Amino acid sequence: MSYKGLESTKEWFEQAIPSPTLEIACVQIGCHLEEVSEMLEALELFASAGRIGELAVLFKQKDTRMLNLIRNVDLIELTDSLIDQQVTATGVMHNLNIDALGALAEVNRSNFSKFEDGKAVFDKNGKIKKGKHYTSPDLSPYV
Repeated sequence: MSYKGLESTKEWFEQAIPSPTLEIACVQIGCHLEEVSEMLEALELFASAGRIGELAVLFKQKDTRMLNLIRNVDLIELTDSLIDQQVTATGVMHNLNIDALGALAEVNRSNFSKFEDGKAVFDKNGKIKKGKHYTSPDLSPYV
């Protein structure tokens, strides 16, 4: 079994954020929720997407309430949830005949193109933004 795609994703984060902090984790949870919101929009569940989107903004802004949630989270329960999300996302793609490994490789390629001179560029909230050499992923071959 190969984990190369996931290893590449982890390598990207290690290069982009060599010294993680609670605040950066808060921003990343916001980014994760933003992607959940986009999935709900794709399914045309706009009311739910809006609510999740509002939470995403609070996390990306490092709102004190969101930071406190992270400070007090049970990391075992959170880990279980996040791994289950990876598994169920892969299952959804499998059942829709989406090439999950190919799509992940393409997203990883695109993410590495965000770097400028081998380093991540951040917005004012600490979210990694698209650098001057960024190229968006072409996912069409995988669906």
